[in-house]
Amino acid sequence: MIEDKDSVDRIPEEIAGLLKTHGMTRECEEKIISAFGERGRRALKTVVSKRVKKYVLQPSNRIRWIIVGREEEYLVIPLVKYCSCRDFFYYIMTGEAYACYHLLAQIIAEFSGLYDEVRELDEVYDRVIASRLFIY
Repeated sequence: MIEDKDSVDRIPEEIAGLLKTHGMTRECEEKIISAFGERGRRALKTVVSKRVKKYVLQPSNRIRWIIVGREEEYLVIPLVKYCSCRDFFYYIMTGEAYACYHLLAQIIAEFSGLYDEVRELDEVYDRVIASRLFIY
């Protein structure tokens, strides 16, 4: 169980400021790893590996974040801090962890601008992409 969840909740804001003003720096990496340990390390690797995708759907202008994981692609909804991965259901929903590495990767990618943007039609997303996502 996380001992000081409030301080963990504030860390993304501090990191976000650094990412927005200086980009991905060693200082940011160290803060992420210090705050989130192995999950932070895996999130950084995901971002650097260009496995964060921001889908901008047309004509609705909906945004969908997809993280290409080791075995599957995962839907991340940052507004509600949701991820479709198993880790989310086993550890985040039970309060044992703050965030899965996919959620952390999305936050890091969005603030740093290190993601691939894909523009797609709503129908294509609904038919092809959403159907591949495993949502519990």
